Amino acid sequence: MGKKAEYRSAIRSRRLIRQAFVDLMKEKNLEKITVTDVVKRADINRGTFYAHYQDINAVIKQIENDLIEMLLESLGELHYNNFFQNPLPFLSKIAKYLEEDLEFYRILINSNGAEQYLVKLKDIFVNYMKNDSDIPEHIKKSPEFLISVHFVAGGVANLYQVWFRGEMDNSLTEIWSEVSKIIANGSAKFYE
Repeated sequence: MGKKAEYRSAIRSRRLIRQAFVDLMKEKNLEKITVTDVVKRADINRGTFYAHYQDINAVIKQIENDLIEMLLESLGELHYNNFFQNPLPFLSKIAKYLEEDLEFYRILINSNGAEQYLVKLKDIFVNYMKNDSDIPEHIKKSPEFLISVHFVAGGVANLYQVWFRGEMDNSLTEIWSEVSKIIANGSAKFYE
């Protein structure tokens, strides 16, 4: 039982640190957030912070890695026919993940430096589709495929930015339903 309580305590501490970090992102630029700011906001001591993270960059890196891990896991479940004929399950899975901590991702995507992180996520998607997916090689080598993959990755990232900024009233379900139709119609040539 002692290990279980210790495990819960570690989860609780990381959650407090993350929440404090997110709250601080609402108030100041990412570069200006310090460990002192986080521990004061989380109402924890410095030792607790350093038991989990080396510095503020480690907090950011962990947040990035969690999202990248989820993206790679979701991509690993993709199959060529499934994605291009019906990308809705993939897009819905990502939306569901983000909706679990909506306010956090809203702040993250609207923060300084988010553009760089979105480029990283787009690159992961493109590289996976080009190199690791089960898409037949003759399709991967076509210029249309590469254009389509970059277009989809950029479009999805842009829609998330616009939605998180509050510039669209649609639900994520409505957005991804429409996007799925666009992708399915646009990729029909890959099946000819």
